[in-house]
Amino acid sequence: MGATLHFDVLIPNPNMEVLMIEIFTKILNEKTKRMGIRTAATMADLLNISEDAAYRRIRNPNALRADEMIILAKEFNIDLNQFSNSNTNMLSVEYKALNFETYTSDNFYSELEQRLDHCKFHANSQITYGAKEIPFFYYMWFPALAAFKNFVWNREFLKSPKLNNVSFTVGDQYESRHIKLAEKYLNIVSHEIWGYETLYSTLYQIHHYKECGLFENERIFQKVLKEYDLLIDLIFQQAECGRKLNPYLPNLKGARYKLYFTPMITTDNSMIFHSIKEKIAILCSQMSGVVISDSPHWVYSTENWLNTCKENGTLISQTGNGARNKFLIQDYKYKKTMLGL
Repeated sequence: MGATLHFDVLIPNPNMEVLMIEIFTKILNEKTKRMGIRTAATMADLLNISEDAAYRRIRNPNALRADEMIILAKEFNIDLNQFSNSNTNMLSVEYKALNFETYTSDNFYSELEQRLDHCKFHANSQITYGAKEIPFFYYMWFPALAAFKNFVWNREFLKSPKLNNVSFTVGDQYESRHIKLAEKYLNIVSHEIWGYETLYSTLYQIHHYKECGLFENERIFQKVLKEYDLLIDLIFQQAECGRKLNPYLPNLKGARYKLYFTPMITTDNSMIFHSIKEKIAILCSQMSGVVISDSPHWVYSTENWLNTCKENGTLISQTGNGARNKFLIQDYKYKKTMLGL
């Protein structure tokens, strides 16, 4: 993947950002035209939307979400730096391409820790998390599972050459290097929006590694699978009481917690870090990289999408007992049985 990119968008008035998005759409149209392909059809395929929805974004570029913009920019090699300006009166947008050399998973976790510290420092902060996968923070409670997810990320997505022909293993005394992320996330009010893919993506990864013989031995496989079961139990208990929990200190109650289930599909993990002073959007994709921004379009398009998912979903924490049991117990057990796990 490419190097880290930094770009800033000058916004002297609200119309400036709209203009930036319109210019982006114009460049996209010109590129697809030169390639001899239909913009709407290509956009629909890349963004997993209907052609009608793609046409609506072309006719009204401001409807293009921030995460969608990143996917299209990466696919068509549109340099977002061209929207930069040296004026100091600007809002920042930062894009970091994931790779195994200059911006690794450890760099990303350090970035998240800074955001958590900022929220902890400001009272009444909140995180809204649209989860394509189970939020990173929960894996950190479970050392074998955390090591497995880090291994998969570096081997399959960052393409680290040193892991090409290596099976996954973890020592008995291994401790999660980033457990402090879990401990800090515990104390920040959060709304999480999950879908079916959220619950099953890691389960499929475990199944795939088992089928391909990529666990060093059966004991390691069972250890990772057991910890994933413990993680799901933790989420169920949190949703039941509406508070975040520490799996090793069951009497400790963390910050308030809401969990929503949505049937809608999300392409990336999207987070809004909301303090009394500001809102920061972080969009992270294992394939496309990480975007960090306080720019209105990036923040509000992400926030509006997450609110849409909430409105079309079901609150399954505290009051949603039936939906909670179905999603986190019945459906999960059925999927494990189907996969032979």
